[in-house]
Amino acid sequence: MQSPTLTRISPDSVVSPGEVLQFRCTTPSPTCISVDFTLYKTGISIKKQTAESTTTFTLTVDASHQGQYTCDYSYRESNSTSSRSNSINITVVNLQQPNISFSAADGWSQFGPDGAEVIRGYGFSIVCSIEPQYPGGSFHLEFSGSNITKTQSAVNHSATFLFSEADFVNQGNYNCSYEVNVSSRTFTSTTTEPLTITVKVNLQQPNISFSAADGWSQFGPDGAEVIRGYGFSIVCSIEPQYPGGSFHLEFSGSNITKTQSAVNHSATFLFSEADFVNQGNYNCSYEVNVSSRTFTSTTTEPLTITVKVSLDPFIGFGLTAGLLLILLPVIIWVVKTQKRQKFQVDRKDTQCECAENTSESLQEENKTHAKPYCEIAETIFHQKEIGQ
Repeated sequence: MQSPTLTRISPDSVVSPGEVLQFRCTTPSPTCISVDFTLYKTGISIKKQTAESTTTFTLTVDASHQGQYTCDYSYRESNSTSSRSNSINITVVNLQQPNISFSAADGWSQFGPDGAEVIRGYGFSIVCSIEPQYPGGSFHLEFSGSNITKTQSAVNHSATFLFSEADFVNQGNYNCSYEVNVSSRTFTSTTTEPLTITVKVNLQQPNISFSAADGWSQFGPDGAEVIRGYGFSIVCSIEPQYPGGSFHLEFSGSNITKTQSAVNHSATFLFSEADFVNQGNYNCSYEVNVSSRTFTSTTTEPLTITVKVSLDPFIGFGLTAGLLLILLPVIIWVVKTQKRQKFQVDRKDTQCECAENTSESLQEENKTHAKPYCEIAETIFHQKEIGQ
């Protein structure tokens, strides 16, 4: 039996998965009886059909359909089979799914729960790559936030897309696809899973500091100490990054948060009179609006403030007591001096009185009567002087 003829109805011998591939197997001469046709791929029967003189084999292409195809036919009555037909080679271009990866300049990136995060103002890159299958080709980078697709030729089966300065317009989902030309046909791979990129503002942690009016403050082992009744202030500040913004002062002892606009990248929170309700932990955070988005910094380390009672009354009492101790000997000396002077005056008066009495005694009586009186008086004053 003569060999049949195999022809390819499909326009291309290079196909991709999902396309339809058709072959026609025809006997050497027309027949009026049914003929069993068999289609072979690389010598293995893959499909059988019954027809008169000719039949068409239809295949939906997958990766397994690449190979060499032939056909034959047989008559049922004679149970004889023809020799194989001419062969047709089919190439299936089954491109793998590319890979997509991300990196940022200076390491200013990380991966969060929603994908890659990059700091605004820093460069980043997206790399598309694929396992080696065909030489050349190109990669397409598609961005969900734009209709523009970037294309770059493959070098060593990869391409790097550079973004010199990240901004909010770069925030969104990215995916890669790979395109290659094989036998004058262009084939495109499936796209990668989306890579989500979030652009963030990297606010530095603010600083927090403390000062008290009239210097009535000090720093102890537990933090700042201020005297009850005196005013104090807490200053929140940050290194210059963005103009404007505001500071929030949070206090552990209250649900109230004080907010103040930043002036020269700082804000001063005044407390006119310290009391025990002001005792506790304070911290600052900074908030700024950039391109219609609000960003908040991390909070500072807590500043602990302790309110203490003034020591002025106790200091005054101590000074008074010390002064009294110093002056007591002086006071005693003054009192004794005054008493001595009074004693001397009284003694003089007594002596004068004694003299007068003596004079009168001389006139009226014998002198021997007045002398003992004066001696007795002198003895009494002498004893008093010794007792002093």
